[in-house]
Amino acid sequence: MADMTTKKYGVDFEHLNLEGYRNINELYKQDSQLHACETLFGDWNAEVMVLAQDAANFNTLKKLIDTDNKNPFRHSPTNNTNINLYNILFSLNRFDMGEFCKPNNRNCGLYYANAIWLLKESEGMSGAITNKEMAYKINQEVFAETLKNLKKLKLIVTLGEHSFNFIKHFFKKQIELDWHSTVKERIVHKVHGKNSFYDVGSLYHTSNRGMIARAKLNGITGKNSCAKGIEVTKSDLKEIFKSV
Repeated sequence: MADMTTKKYGVDFEHLNLEGYRNINELYKQDSQLHACETLFGDWNAEVMVLAQDAANFNTLKKLIDTDNKNPFRHSPTNNTNINLYNILFSLNRFDMGEFCKPNNRNCGLYYANAIWLLKESEGMSGAITNKEMAYKINQEVFAETLKNLKKLKLIVTLGEHSFNFIKHFFKKQIELDWHSTVKERIVHKVHGKNSFYDVGSLYHTSNRGMIARAKLNGITGKNSCAKGIEVTKSDLKEIFKSV
């Protein structure tokens, strides 16, 4: 009988497909990792998961592998979303994260995952999530296995509205409040899976655009609004951790 506790990796999901999306294994067989940004935060013993919307679009990763013929499923050292996220998490002073360009990814206490594991067929990385309800349904299989892999997980922090709505879909009717109210009121939801209970909090997406939107929610506008949004988001995260 197969070992039911064996970790699953990307290669175990090469059967997944959906119109408007492509499977990462078409580019590179993922036999050593499951989510793209494990290279930034990939601690399988983590108590905290950061859940983003999606990794990237298929064309961007194809160009990357065509350029250097290496595993394209990795975080970019120049990506503002990840730089902002790193700085926000670092402000808690509770994770051994290493340096951004040399992360302590396997022992940092954090795991970075994507709600939409399949890759979008869009022109750019910021392309819209299409076929949303079916995308949520199809990608649930990967997320369920991610939870099984993370046996010590206690807290899920979602980035942006899509990843929060994915969590609502995954845990069915356990979360009733919408994303906007959750972020504004800094609410932490309690949910339960098959064998574990989790806390779920949410932040604005840590892209520069998301940080500007977070600042605007507090009435802050102008040329420094991105930096102000990052500071507000640091405060949001600290409040989430107070509740768990």
